[in-house]
Amino acid sequence: LQQCDPKGLRSLVRLIKDIRDEGRNVIGLSAKGVYKLQQRKGNRYDSEFLDRWLDSFLLSRIGTNALADQFCAIASKEDGGLGRPTGITELRCDASKICSQAALASSYLCYQYTSHEPAFTIENYKAGLMGPQATPCEFSYIPSFLRYILCELLKNSFQATVKTSCHPSDIKERPVRIRVCRDETRVAIMVSDEAGGIPFEVGDKIWSYMHGAAARSSEEGNANLLAGYGVGLPCARLYARYLGGKLSITSYPGFGTQAHVFLPRIVSSQIEMLPVGAKLEHASISDM
Repeated sequence: LQQCDPKGLRSLVRLIKDIRDEGRNVIGLSAKGVYKLQQRKGNRYDSEFLDRWLDSFLLSRIGTNALADQFCAIASKEDGGLGRPTGITELRCDASKICSQAALASSYLCYQYTSHEPAFTIENYKAGLMGPQATPCEFSYIPSFLRYILCELLKNSFQATVKTSCHPSDIKERPVRIRVCRDETRVAIMVSDEAGGIPFEVGDKIWSYMHGAAARSSEEGNANLLAGYGVGLPCARLYARYLGGKLSITSYPGFGTQAHVFLPRIVSSQIEMLPVGAKLEHASISDM
């Protein structure tokens, strides 16, 4: 920060953007690092401890990045920012639109790597009204967070659908279903597929950084954009938790999986999760 021109914000905005760009590979590098640490010092650091440490570290990183992005977003265009009064938050974030964007991007990515483009459906529901609704689900939220969560879930469902299909027609007959539901206080999004599910013996390993592609890349080669770093689910759960939400996965072996995302709709309930040592503390997002 001492390198900044005290006469203006332009150099500060540029510096913050450079710092953000330099940290793009932090997740992959961190996963590799703790995996190697476990291989060398496994008798001292078990998977449970390392997963907790990475959860705390990456949650802190989400908060730091949110502050940096918020600063750049509210900075004026003359200073290199976006000039947005509300920054990275959208007061009328359209959850259905974000779902559609994430599904199209993930489906196209799957096509690039598998030559197959999975199908999907999106439906809106509202408490007190029966059946799908035409009106969008809008609430105050950070669109980039929601988009990240959905992309990670959809990439997994799309990839699994293609992998378990014997014929291209099977892919179209088993679309990934996205349901967006809301009442006055919360938004719930369910992503369901019919791709065979996750074996029960895998269990909570889906939430561990020790079993992802990034951690094993030194042994199995580099991760691709579709598979990512192999730590998408635990990172997506952190993004949901950051503002007081939840992410859970239910598997039905032999049939498919259901991912459930629950997010507070009321701003006063969107509480920032702050890691302090081994514990998590709460702070109102209005304090940012």
